[in-house]
Amino acid sequence: MQTLHAQDTKKTITGTVVDQNGQPVVGATVMILNTTKGTATNGNGQFNLSGVSDNDELNISFLGYKPVTIKVGTRTAVSVTLEEDSSYLDEVVVVGYGTTTRRHIISSVSTVKSDVIENRPVANVQQALQGAAANLIIQTKNFDPTGDGQMNLSIRGVNTIGNNTPLVVIDGVPQSDAGRMNELNPNDIASINILKDAGSAAIYGARSSNGVILITTKGGNKEMAPKIRFSAQLGVENPHTLYEQVPTYLNSILRNETLTNVGRDPYFTPSEIQEFYIHGDSEPMYKQAMQNAFQQNYNVSVTGGTKTTTYMLSAAYYDQESNYVGNDYGIKRYNLRSNLTTEFGRLKLGANVNFTRSETNSPADANVGFLFADLVRFPSYYFNRQYENGIFYGNNYKYGGYSVSPLAGLIGGGTNKHDNEYLTGTFTADFEIAKGLKARAILGAEVRHDHRFTSHKTYMYATDSGSAQADPSSATIGGSKDRNVDDWVNKSTYVSAQLMLDYNRTFAEKHNVSAMFGWSDESNVSYSLTAAKKYMNSIDQPGEGTVVDESTSLSSQNKSRSALQSFFGRAGYSYDERYYFEFTARYDMSSKFLKKRNGGFFPAVSLGWRLSQEAFMDTYRDRVGDLKLRASYGMNGNQQDVGNYDFMTTYGLWQNAYGFNGKPVQGLMFTMGNEFLTWETSKTFNIGLDATFFKNRLSVNFDYFYKRTEDILLNPIVPGTFGASIAKENRGILDNQGWELTINYNLTHGAWKHNFSFNIADSKNELVRYGTRDIHANDGVTVLRQEGLPLNAYYGYKTNGFFQNYEEIENAAIPTTIDRTQLRPGDVRYVDLNKDGKIDEEDRTYLGYGFPRYTFGFNYNVAWKGIDLGIMLQGVLKRTNAIRGELVEPFHSDYSMTMFKHQLDYWSPENRDARWPRLSASGSVSTQNNWGQAGSELNMIDGAYLRVKNIQVGYTFPQKWTKKFGCQSLRIYFAAQNPLTWTKYDFVDPETSEFGSNMGRGGANSVRNYPTLRYFGGGIDLTF
Repeated sequence: MQTLHAQDTKKTITGTVVDQNGQPVVGATVMILNTTKGTATNGNGQFNLSGVSDNDELNISFLGYKPVTIKVGTRTAVSVTLEEDSSYLDEVVVVGYGTTTRRHIISSVSTVKSDVIENRPVANVQQALQGAAANLIIQTKNFDPTGDGQMNLSIRGVNTIGNNTPLVVIDGVPQSDAGRMNELNPNDIASINILKDAGSAAIYGARSSNGVILITTKGGNKEMAPKIRFSAQLGVENPHTLYEQVPTYLNSILRNETLTNVGRDPYFTPSEIQEFYIHGDSEPMYKQAMQNAFQQNYNVSVTGGTKTTTYMLSAAYYDQESNYVGNDYGIKRYNLRSNLTTEFGRLKLGANVNFTRSETNSPADANVGFLFADLVRFPSYYFNRQYENGIFYGNNYKYGGYSVSPLAGLIGGGTNKHDNEYLTGTFTADFEIAKGLKARAILGAEVRHDHRFTSHKTYMYATDSGSAQADPSSATIGGSKDRNVDDWVNKSTYVSAQLMLDYNRTFAEKHNVSAMFGWSDESNVSYSLTAAKKYMNSIDQPGEGTVVDESTSLSSQNKSRSALQSFFGRAGYSYDERYYFEFTARYDMSSKFLKKRNGGFFPAVSLGWRLSQEAFMDTYRDRVGDLKLRASYGMNGNQQDVGNYDFMTTYGLWQNAYGFNGKPVQGLMFTMGNEFLTWETSKTFNIGLDATFFKNRLSVNFDYFYKRTEDILLNPIVPGTFGASIAKENRGILDNQGWELTINYNLTHGAWKHNFSFNIADSKNELVRYGTRDIHANDGVTVLRQEGLPLNAYYGYKTNGFFQNYEEIENAAIPTTIDRTQLRPGDVRYVDLNKDGKIDEEDRTYLGYGFPRYTFGFNYNVAWKGIDLGIMLQGVLKRTNAIRGELVEPFHSDYSMTMFKHQLDYWSPENRDARWPRLSASGSVSTQNNWGQAGSELNMIDGAYLRVKNIQVGYTFPQKWTKKFGCQSLRIYFAAQNPLTWTKYDFVDPETSEFGSNMGRGGANSVRNYPTLRYFGGGIDLTF
């Protein structure tokens, strides 16, 4: 007979679950740990669970309370008290020069935790932040990992006409460039806090108008044994080109149709078209130029501490290949960090030192700005030969083509090689003077060394004029015939010193008084030099005939200094954690302004009321959660667009001022200073609501803001014959207002753990004072700066479909520059807005706005018994996307020889309800009418989209397995970045933007953009 062991004996357990006040918890979940067996408490908080053994553990959980796990043992009855889970309210939030908690904060601050950033297959921190916080708007301009300025970053939309980039502060030290965050190892970041309103940001004074991003890096923990963590991530980035050329035979038929539609003879004969059809196509040039690129990322860290000392040491290596074929293009980054703290009684010392080295290799002779335009313009005739025996072949077949392959510059051209090294250190000393009174000193220092070596090469090319056997002897020299190189070095030193006194005491258990006063001094010195030569040999060495290039410059020509000295403070009072008051202010003195007016004062006031602490809200507080109202008003400054010496007249040498006897002659150039320059100033009102539900498991934050920025820097209005440059002047005004909503929800049910996070926001701006309206047209797209409209609004003609017959043409208003008799059915019909019977500039109107509105992000993470799934969505609900060039006009301006599949929906008698007008050749009246009107609705598409930014699936092995080889935790995972996008027009990436962070523009979306990158890979995470 089989023996029944004691641990296998099953029994019934009864119990009661109550809260801290002794009240029964109804509906609490009672589960046998690591099983699916369980029950729930009844109306009296009681439960009855059968089939339980002595070795089992029970997990008791309920929304809004901390879960409890108990071992059964020999008991048959248990009593459990659940404690309220107030972890959200007690969450520490980093603010300017200090910390607070969610419970007490009365200004607008968003927090992004480390788990949102870690283990993401992204090139930098900015990419990881997309969609992570409400009204933190990040747009990708260029997916090229080696490109500069590929991302836009702004808080709450457009705040000024110039630079909208927020101030970035890393471990308490302000950074001169927001791009500094991308030099960090994302795995070193503990948290990111985003200061949005004046109440939170005014303490950073003259640099806070665009908001502030506070980054805190990780440290060690007291009384903690050394913990070693290693992670590795490997994957592939796939270039996803969204448009596709039509087959060559069809391309030639359509090319003929553009000509015959306007009465010209066709280019291609039927036999030639048949030959294209029989032989098929060569691989499109843009696909030949791109490849899948390998990405790898390795991190190792050691953390720990004793009773008085903590430490964190980390090292990281990141390697991202470029998707361009050619000379081993790509980027590598090395990071080392040491964060140490130690205490000597009331004195605490800290040293946080980071070293970063980055190496970038990118093309120098591939006409990178137009590379993709050239690649997709290149015809794909079947006899294309791109590279053979050291010779690059173009294709000048028949009518139109390229004599030099765009691949020549990528494979045979030169390179830009950057190697940059940065050493930064933050050293702190904290001393407790008396109870509640502390002194703090911070010394921040940074030494940067940037180096670029650019080499331009020559290569051999020949034109293939239709024959598959072109004669290589006809090859000629292409590329940079000067074979010039330049060696550029930039060095900069930044020093920041801060002294602060901080006071925080609570009296009679209800009156909390806090105050902080500080002083800071920042200085930055930089210089650069360039050595350039021409006619170098193939290995970039000087030889016979080598000469010094005129672009050579000495450090004295490129040296700059700037400084900022400040006094800042904060005073706060709260009563019974119900009523809050806080005043912050900063006084800045900047070297960028004339001494007698270089000071600026930036105050702010914040108020808060926790309604849930009132006596009449007892029931709400006990059964629902927390409720708080807050409001702030204050002033912020902006000096980002002010040059170091704009307040004084500066002089320099112009190498080619004029010509004399056929030779360039140097001349004097000067820029007149503006001694009346001052800060741009923003006045911001913010009102917010913070609420929690289900005992703080669900949190909701809502904010509304209105901001007016005055004294915006604009170019002065001077005669064109003035003969000199003039510094900008303070005269613009811009309004910006909007709202934002953030919802977080944590749910634990037995072995299941869910976390939902959703944010949505809107911002809209309006020019209030600008002066004479400013119109800029660029290749079919026009933007307007005019009072009463958003900054850089799209401007042009509204359309009313296409002409369907000659009678409509005869009776319609047409552009004054167009010969009515040359128009045909299928051409664009414009709207005569002013009803004067003609289409001219007076009929142009507002067509939309290119900056995103209604931006949103959604995160969902779920874990069950070691299996975890995370998904991140991001998108925009409203945006006008302007497109131009090859993406809309077939055979654009005759320097594009291709047509794309999305353009096949063009007007014809058989397709009258088409998206695009009829085909017409460049130079014809129809083309001038359809595409030459400097902007119309034809170029505008809906830019709304939803994108899956990241999907990650992981598995954490049970500790009983990993402990066998000395491992505390082992997790493996698979991840995908940008795998799916939903948008109405899928031939252009809706995320990309032509606008930079300074609201400058380089034209609308076009094929010039580096393709969208999709990542697929996985990783491992080990802890010892």
